[in-house]
Amino acid sequence: MKKISIVLLFFLLYLKAYAEPRKPIEILADSMEWNKQLGQAIATGNARAIQGQTTIKANKIIAVLSEDNSQQIKELQAIGKVVFLKDKQIATGNKAIYYINQDKVIIIGNVELKRDDNIIKGEKLIIDFLTGLSKMEASNTNQKVRMKYITE
Repeated sequence: MKKISIVLLFFLLYLKAYAEPRKPIEILADSMEWNKQLGQAIATGNARAIQGQTTIKANKIIAVLSEDNSQQIKELQAIGKVVFLKDKQIATGNKAIYYINQDKVIIIGNVELKRDDNIIKGEKLIIDFLTGLSKMEASNTNQKVRMKYITE
């Protein structure tokens, strides 16, 4: 009983100390599998990962764990019909990688970013939420990045 009390106290102190930056990640899907050798949890079919105000939806989401034994998710890889929602922005594309500790997302393939009525389209989007910088790139062909910005 004493061990349980100590573990519970440690857990509560840990949650209190890291409540803001270390919000839990909830992953939902039609099916899930765990690959211990690769350190991955694979969610397939209507997959969704939610952490605070950040949501990622896709056909498949792969949660990649850190190499140490902490069992912390270091990145989320989304594949197929990706929707990324954060800070009143909605980004869609074919594939995405969200680097959790860096609070940075890279979305590739037929990318569209919407905020309010403003839209920007391209082939690759990088958003760094820590610095506030975003970059949209066109494909290697002659396509251009397109933007529609509403003014009053």
